[in-house]
Amino acid sequence: MLIACGCLLMAGCNRPHPTAATENSGDLDLPVVSGSRLEQYVRDSMQPVLVEFGVDYNCPRCAQTKGDVVRLRESLEGRVDVVRVDFNANVQTVAALGGTICPTYVLFDRGEPVLTESFPVAIDLLEGQILRQTDGPTHSPDN
Repeated sequence: MLIACGCLLMAGCNRPHPTAATENSGDLDLPVVSGSRLEQYVRDSMQPVLVEFGVDYNCPRCAQTKGDVVRLRESLEGRVDVVRVDFNANVQTVAALGGTICPTYVLFDRGEPVLTESFPVAIDLLEGQILRQTDGPTHSPDN
């Protein structure tokens, strides 16, 4: 099992990634941030950012969780920004953040990663972890 996860990490979903013009497709979309802009995006954000490292195509795991992640984005609106970064194009970044498989979720607060979870993770469990991280006594949007 660990060997399989290592292979998946290196190959992601093993599909070519779409061009920038086709990054957002389908009925349920998350805003897409390019891997090259990710560091600046999370650093400049006025609120915590949950990044789903996933894909919008040909990944049964991403397809399985996509609707839940969109609903999570709606539930966290105004408190946490939720975006997607292409897993396959950013495998080294995912690995450096502790991700093991597509999709991987990383919560950034003030530009720093504070939580990493990889599939399988229940979205309600992930939401609880995010709320504990962001609603704690040390977090304030004014800081």
